Amino acid sequence: MSAPVAILLAAGRGTRLGGPKALLAWPGATKGAPERPLAIAHAEARLDAESARVLIVARQPVVTALIRYVRPGIDLLVSHAADDLGPAGSLAVAASRLAPTDIAIISPVDTPPARGTTVAQLLARIAQGDPPPLAVRPRHDSRGGHPVVVRAAALARYAEPDPPPLRDHLRSLGAGIVDHDVDDPAILTDLDKPIDLFRLTGTQPRFLG
Repeated sequence: MSAPVAILLAAGRGTRLGGPKALLAWPGATKGAPERPLAIAHAEARLDAESARVLIVARQPVVTALIRYVRPGIDLLVSHAADDLGPAGSLAVAASRLAPTDIAIISPVDTPPARGTTVAQLLARIAQGDPPPLAVRPRHDSRGGHPVVVRAAALARYAEPDPPPLRDHLRSLGAGIVDHDVDDPAILTDLDKPIDLFRLTGTQPRFLG
């Protein structure tokens, strides 16, 4: 299997958090390393583990702010999708950049960067079976989370008008999607409000740009 492509859905406006989640200040990967935007932390986690290419989908002002943090392997894509499409609009932008044989690791930006060990388990599972699944979703304590690993062929719906939320689309795959149990409670974490960040890091939201 070729190196998977990571997709980061980061076009939300972050109203409840107080600013664009993609630009949320996030600790450096190692002690003493400088902070960087959460979107870049996601991208670096994937590039340092299993991916050779990361697609970050965001609005133009956020893309402009992220340019100075980009390193090879990170592609910034501007979403002009209608707000009412939500993350589905961002996924449609990214899906148009995938090759038919690609495996995509899809993450919303409002989660902590996924552990490499967790993603490795999902990638191993999507390669198993006869036929292998179209998508694999992590599950912890009987609850589904993120990221989701999906075959590009299973994202064809996102080339059509009015793409559905990813959750609904995965449900439509029926037996083509499998849940894989992981020992990683972080897959359930959402960073929607300041209290969510405070519970996780003990800090209040700040935004880099």
